Amino acid sequence: MNPRHKNPSRQDRAAHAPYNFVPLPEKIVLAEPVLPQDQYHRDRLTGYIDCTLTTESPLYTRTALNPEFFRQWTENARKVMESSQTREEYAHFFHVDDAQRPVIPGSSLRGMVRSLVEIAGYGKMQWVTNEPLVFRAVGDTTGVGEYYRQRLLRDDGKRHYTPLMKAGYLEQQKGSWVIRPAKLINGTTFACIHKDKIPRDLPQWHGCKNARHIWVKLGQHGYQKVRGGFIHLRYTPVLEAAGAAADGLPEAVLVYSGEMSSKRREAVIFPPDPNASLIEINDDLLRVYREQISQEQKQLLGEQGALNPHQAVFYLETNGVLVFFGHAMMFRLPYKRSPFNLVPEYLHHPDIDLAEAIFGYVPEGNHEEGRAGRVFFTDARFESARDGVWFSGKPITPAILSSPKPTTFQHYLVQDKDRGHNPDDKRQLAHYTTPPEETIIRGHKLYWHRGPVELKNVQEGKPVNDWSNDTQHTQIKPVKAGVVFRFRIHFENLSKVELGALLWVLTPPGEAGKQYRHKLGMGKPLGMGSVKITPSLHLSDRLSRYSRLFDGDTWHRAERDEQDMRPFITAFEGYVLNGMDQGARAGVKSLKDP
Repeated sequence: MNPRHKNPSRQDRAAHAPYNFVPLPEKIVLAEPVLPQDQYHRDRLTGYIDCTLTTESPLYTRTALNPEFFRQWTENARKVMESSQTREEYAHFFHVDDAQRPVIPGSSLRGMVRSLVEIAGYGKMQWVTNEPLVFRAVGDTTGVGEYYRQRLLRDDGKRHYTPLMKAGYLEQQKGSWVIRPAKLINGTTFACIHKDKIPRDLPQWHGCKNARHIWVKLGQHGYQKVRGGFIHLRYTPVLEAAGAAADGLPEAVLVYSGEMSSKRREAVIFPPDPNASLIEINDDLLRVYREQISQEQKQLLGEQGALNPHQAVFYLETNGVLVFFGHAMMFRLPYKRSPFNLVPEYLHHPDIDLAEAIFGYVPEGNHEEGRAGRVFFTDARFESARDGVWFSGKPITPAILSSPKPTTFQHYLVQDKDRGHNPDDKRQLAHYTTPPEETIIRGHKLYWHRGPVELKNVQEGKPVNDWSNDTQHTQIKPVKAGVVFRFRIHFENLSKVELGALLWVLTPPGEAGKQYRHKLGMGKPLGMGSVKITPSLHLSDRLSRYSRLFDGDTWHRAERDEQDMRPFITAFEGYVLNGMDQGARAGVKSLKDP
């Protein structure tokens, strides 16, 4: 049995989010036997589903860039935002010919439906990153904060600590990045200077934005009081400093790690050691580092973060192996486990599940060969609007929405009190170093439907006055609630179960007082993207069609409208309920049951 998530019982430990998770299944429900795809099969179904899609909150999918626009701006996308004309062009809703007639791409619809089939069909959990997440938890009082400090600081007892990180400089050699260690002085490669002792107008160090030449007089290497004497940290203090060479003041490099209200000191790194062995940074660590570069790091260091020649960095080695590096003394570290490591192994089953059988798959991972899908989505074309098309007459600037933060382990990982992770005690919270038998990822993340959404719920509260220096805001032109689109899903050679899977996810169950809606596009945390889909089923009688291709002068369609979709939905529900873990089923007779 998988670990079971428990929400905190204490109000001061409760958190609120615009999303929740569908838990992982205890068992995969595999697909029915797969038939050859080079023929129609008598016992399989072919036809199409006509769908009416009505927006129930503002919806936005960004326009496709025309080739000329793309060529002009692809190398510097932020420049697009500096001109009101290009901002407005970039803000358009997706369309094909006429910008006033919005279109929802079929690829977006297909992705949404496939994800829901994976969930409702008790399928595999495949699309989870295997890259370790990085974190920084200097003053964190949870278990992950304690783990972080144990990695970077040796506990010498009685609140005395010795830093385990070292300092050095990045270099490029034959296309590879390496770290050249700094000189070792009094057993350490760096010192700390109080802000009050830093001279003004220090010369820049090799063009590095956050580094300056400095000449310093060093004190004795030993335990120094920090945080008002609450703890003692072992380092070398800087007693005096100058902005030019002076007798008795050896050269060093001052590095600014960024602003923090409580920070009193900056680091001073000793010069590069020409005789030290170079430390190679492998491709995996480089990739992880590049993915964690934040906007704050770009502003402080440049677009490539610390990846600049001569850049001063701190790094951590364990048993002679480089763990990670960063521009600050207490830099970010990769967790020991990736999110993929916390997906139960049975959810990587080599056989295919219902979603793969219907939508196809490419030859990777467990599949040596690919398989084409048997469903085909058209674009959703604009048909009508209840009260105008656009949410606002002009493009709007939405409130800042950053990417999902799976590093928020309190939300993304199961906190199971019975496995030693009480959500009411922050010191016991499971995180990405917790063993898989004690925690797993929460499951599939879905956003709540919030009902009516007004402009004030979406738009940024303050206007952006300087687009040239803004790296987080954008502009969008959403459609409003009450806009109707139509699209069609063509399918071929589906079983009753497979067709039922499509119909089940297109018509999500509801219950008294609750509305369930599909979610599309940007801005889901703000309540955007809620849509209602109404499907109608049309089946093709292939035997009749191909025994009589023409009906007079017209093509013989041989189609029938299916008013009742319940037999297919029932077949799907029965297949999943019989195939799922029967202990988890607990006697329920429908997937709609809680």
